[in-house]
Amino acid sequence: MSNDHARPGVSRRSLLSGALGLTAATAAGGLLSACSGGGSAGSAAAGAGDVVPSVTLGPKLATVQYPEGYVGPVARALKPLTSEKVTFKIVVPQDVTIGDWKTNAFTKWLEQKTNVHIEWNQIGGTADDIMTKVNAMIAAGDIPDAFMGVSFTRSQLFLYGQQGLFTDVGQYIGAYALNLQQAMKDYPDTRKLVQAPDKKIYSFPSINDCYHCRASNGRTFLNTDWLQQVGLDVPKTTDEFREVLRAFKKADLGGNGKTIPFAGYKDAALDSYFMNAFLYNPGDPWLVVNDGKVDVTFDKDEWREGLKYLHGLYREGLINKDVFTADQDQMERYGNSPGKPIIGGARSYYWGGFVDIDQKDPNARWRKYQAIPPLEGPNKVRYAAWNYLGVGVDVAKLVITKKCAKPELMVMWADAQMELEAILRAYGGPQFAWAKKGELGINGKQAIYGFDATWNTAKNLSWSQDNAMYRSQDFRLGEKVNPKDLTFEQPLYQQTVDSYFPYKQPQEMQFPPVTLDQDQAAQEAELKTNLKNEVSQSLSRFVTGQLDPNDDGAWNDYKDRVAKIGVKPYLDLQQAAYETYNS
Repeated sequence: MSNDHARPGVSRRSLLSGALGLTAATAAGGLLSACSGGGSAGSAAAGAGDVVPSVTLGPKLATVQYPEGYVGPVARALKPLTSEKVTFKIVVPQDVTIGDWKTNAFTKWLEQKTNVHIEWNQIGGTADDIMTKVNAMIAAGDIPDAFMGVSFTRSQLFLYGQQGLFTDVGQYIGAYALNLQQAMKDYPDTRKLVQAPDKKIYSFPSINDCYHCRASNGRTFLNTDWLQQVGLDVPKTTDEFREVLRAFKKADLGGNGKTIPFAGYKDAALDSYFMNAFLYNPGDPWLVVNDGKVDVTFDKDEWREGLKYLHGLYREGLINKDVFTADQDQMERYGNSPGKPIIGGARSYYWGGFVDIDQKDPNARWRKYQAIPPLEGPNKVRYAAWNYLGVGVDVAKLVITKKCAKPELMVMWADAQMELEAILRAYGGPQFAWAKKGELGINGKQAIYGFDATWNTAKNLSWSQDNAMYRSQDFRLGEKVNPKDLTFEQPLYQQTVDSYFPYKQPQEMQFPPVTLDQDQAAQEAELKTNLKNEVSQSLSRFVTGQLDPNDDGAWNDYKDRVAKIGVKPYLDLQQAAYETYNS
């Protein structure tokens, strides 16, 4: 399958001739020292297409191979961004893999290349803890030059941007962020996804076109050895799937009555796979678009039919009894059971959610489980809930505050991280090598680079995806594959191409990531939390039989409960935000 076919909703654009990696043709130190604290300096306000002559691109490295038609970051010479070392203060989250930001290998490499020094304020705790501490900083007026890797919501960015606390980086993209500018040409939806309702951009984003991630919310696996043993093919319909699980149970392929025909756990929702045999369902928060109108899936008759189906599987003992309470550890105990496997299938984002991934052993257990296509329901409905938008752009990788006296230079520093070698070092560490001509990548085309391991967990080498990057689909699929030492990335890509891409829903049905203003966000937070609790708890109760989905009274009571919580005002808020997004 060609890579064009496997790239939904993304236009291919020609790359800029010349180089990535920023250099200042004039004395950058002198140019940038004139920037005001408010960040509104002369030519910096140029539009996204107006590249001023003071900033150019470094030469392309001739030693790097690229596949034909490649769209993505390119390796270019990075030169110092300023003639005099400049220091910025940045708040970042603590991360076990990153280690100490001060001594991290990529930190040192980037400073040596750019001549920009960072004083790091490292904040520990959960994501909620970090956000609490960051909000306290902002409230106290004790803010750094920038926040990096902090998970601001779209609504928070908009709120703080409107208050003048966060800088509109959109005014600098045309003149100082040439890598991001090119990425936005390669992925034309990016600007729409990152800009606030006032059309300003209050953060420097990261673009990561993770192809297999687009289907992960519904990915489901079956043991192909078990299918062979019971003499059945990969099921295509809900009825065939039920027959497969019944056959697994009857044959007791796990032995001694330990067989679990199908296993799931609380962190991989059942509905985002099974309900798509009855209606398009993207999963939590269950928002869809039908002919321009925003709606929910969880109060529809088709949802009820899905509940009846799942309840039937559960009642027959075809799904693990703790499917709504089991955690990751319990799921791995099922998947990694000593001796022979005891589970016939699993609802999981990828193999690592339920079984150890040994990439060296060609007979490792994970290789026996194949991602299966979505099921066709009784009314011929068959969707793979494909995420066209949500996995591609992280809007808040670097947020520049009003305290930054040189926002242009901060933008250039972030943009330098979108050069190909910088991306590889920031993502995987320094242990990579450029591919040789003829070496092939994940998609069977010319490879660009290779790592010692797909995931480098060594400490203090990389920034663990906490910074601005541009990882296009072609870039990700350009990782070298050794036919004698296959990583899980290649089969995950291929099984996504084969099993999910053909069944994706039309893009116009997906509800996009929208931004709410302060009042809307406050209303939405309470409604969303209460609806999520009710829908999730009722799903569990209907499937396990605490409520009977075949009982009209039980179903109508459930619909009344979600209506009273506020489905209509919730949808009114989302509809308004959706229309603003498309304006």
